[in-house]
Amino acid sequence: MSRKILAVGIAILTANAYAFDVTVVDVDGNAITNASVNVTGAVRKQYVNENGRLVIDNTASEIHIAAKGYSHQIITLNDKKTSLVVTLQRSVIEQVDVKGLPIHASAIESAQPISVLSGEALRNQQAATLGDSLEGLVGVHTSFHGNVASTPIIRGLSGPRVLITQNGLDVSDASRIGPDHAVASEVATAEQIEVMRGPATLFFGS
Repeated sequence: MSRKILAVGIAILTANAYAFDVTVVDVDGNAITNASVNVTGAVRKQYVNENGRLVIDNTASEIHIAAKGYSHQIITLNDKKTSLVVTLQRSVIEQVDVKGLPIHASAIESAQPISVLSGEALRNQQAATLGDSLEGLVGVHTSFHGNVASTPIIRGLSGPRVLITQNGLDVSDASRIGPDHAVASEVATAEQIEVMRGPATLFFGS
């Protein structure tokens, strides 16, 4: 009985530790009460209170802040921060944000089969190799060749049929010709991992 109570207490503390405080103000420091905050991947928008303040989950990687009569802002969150004050500039011109890549959409909104690992989800799944880190995703397996050499197998394809890029550039290492070689990219330093399947791979070639 005591172990169950202790586990619940730890879970609550962990959730509170990742609370992120956002305050939206104008150039004079006055609170903007009609501002909306949209977390990337979320279905519904959230709105600030009468003090221009909103508490969100710190596992969010990016937020979009908008208010009528003000310019919008898209902000990438830093895991080390616990609070953020956002200043919006007044604007009489309506601002329209257009996103061309489907990786900013949720799984339901996106027609492309794309999986994105970032924030707390990435930290929970991070392993020594790229293949082991992605093994929990649907349709992704790993070619296990020891603790230091495992490459991802996506929909039964592996080796040269799986393109691995880092910051948009082809890694092109020895893992492409032999599964017993490790991927050159360091998973421990990755901030985000994206897995594309089907037509989504045409962004990077044949």
